[in-house]
Amino acid sequence: MDSATAAIQNTADGAAKLLPGLIAAILVFVLGWIVSFIVSRIFARILKMIKLEEFLKTHKVEDALGSVRISDVLVKIVKYYVLLVFIQAAVSLMALGTITDYLTTVLLYIPVLIGAAVIVLVAVLFGEYLKEAIIDLNSKSAMVRLGARAAKLVMIYIGLTMGLATAGFNTTLITGVFLTIIQAAAFGLALALGIAFGLGGQDDAKEIIKSGRKNLKL
Repeated sequence: MDSATAAIQNTADGAAKLLPGLIAAILVFVLGWIVSFIVSRIFARILKMIKLEEFLKTHKVEDALGSVRISDVLVKIVKYYVLLVFIQAAVSLMALGTITDYLTTVLLYIPVLIGAAVIVLVAVLFGEYLKEAIIDLNSKSAMVRLGARAAKLVMIYIGLTMGLATAGFNTTLITGVFLTIIQAAAFGLALALGIAFGLGGQDDAKEIIKSGRKNLKL
């Protein structure tokens, strides 16, 4: 009987010690959700004021992520980053020992993942811009359009590699494979271009050079 009473007493004491920290953590989390919502709305208005979407549309990269708006992605990143700061504070208030330490370690890694995602996003935008710039040289040539899409994929791959490296992954193997593929593709493309231009593709070559000079104002 005494042992049962002692166990109940210990449980009650533990709950009494944990409860204030748990309540404080919940309050901090709720506050963080409110603050992150307000900050994200303010950030969204700032992006609208500086006309980010119009700027992206002008440079033909507004659809780099398909139907997903770039500004919406940026707003979400800001919102959840702010919320993450409050979650870290909330977890630190919970006296859960090893569990708290583990959660803190996981939460500290999330900003690294956000940074990696931003790197990939920038690479996708630049890849889309590069693709459109190449297509502008000669939009009627199927070979130019193919090369433009290949250039975009290369930029995305570079961004993914940098993102994975930022997140702490070893990218040596995939980098080596990629370089091998690029070398083989470059050789094949050079051979195909040589054959194409030698068998009647001179007009396409002249058109590409003419368009390039016009865009560069040579």
